[in-house]
Amino acid sequence: MRRPDLTTKHIPIADLLFDTNTQIREKTKVKVVRAYKQAMREYAPDGDVVVGFPPIKVAETQAKGARKVYTIIDGWHRATAAYHLGKRLIEAELVQVSSREDLLWQASQANLLHGEKLTVKEKRGAFRNYLKALQHRHPGPKGGRANGKIKSARQMALDLGGIDHKTILRWLKADAPRTYAQLMKSRGEEDDVGFVDEASDYLWDPDAHHRQEVIALLQQAKNSARMVMGEPALSAIANELSSLQREISKRLPKESTTDF
Repeated sequence: MRRPDLTTKHIPIADLLFDTNTQIREKTKVKVVRAYKQAMREYAPDGDVVVGFPPIKVAETQAKGARKVYTIIDGWHRATAAYHLGKRLIEAELVQVSSREDLLWQASQANLLHGEKLTVKEKRGAFRNYLKALQHRHPGPKGGRANGKIKSARQMALDLGGIDHKTILRWLKADAPRTYAQLMKSRGEEDDVGFVDEASDYLWDPDAHHRQEVIALLQQAKNSARMVMGEPALSAIANELSSLQREISKRLPKESTTDF
């Protein structure tokens, strides 16, 4: 039964952002996508709205002057299946995130708690996102986690879906040695305020990240376009490029507008 406080709405699949950094799984499971596609066909063979599936989870973001974009937190394989089927809308739960680190951790947590079993490498990636989001600390005196008391390895293990606490200690020692040393030193002590985590040293530049993603995808698109020979297909590609150019140009200062 759906929770009464669950906020969902149907969103355009064209507005979904498949950000590979939120997907801790090393690769998309082809068999899972194939099974979802088959089920979607059976539930609504002619419809353009995904039905019969629980809502995916997304975080809504919108740069000034741009259309809304919905970053997938949970439901990557369902969204992939819907995209390949040409569906137009999918139901999604809108999740509030406080930061990029929080978004990555929530996506990792969703994969840890359900779905197919993760590999050790995938679990390690989830642990690193856990550290970056400062989830290894209790909330501090003012509610934030930066100065909160470090959790025990067993508490961290529970947060991470039951990973063995000895494994947690090994990973902590390797990935955040200062935090590990502080945990060892402060066992039985209450005050470790003021200690700086390696996790808080990670600097995130969203523009740089998305610029690299866009350029890489455009390079792939350019190579794929060289294989297209039919005029209708080439015209469709040109229309999409023109739409992208218009959207970017509207958001650039007039003196910075560039001819593509």
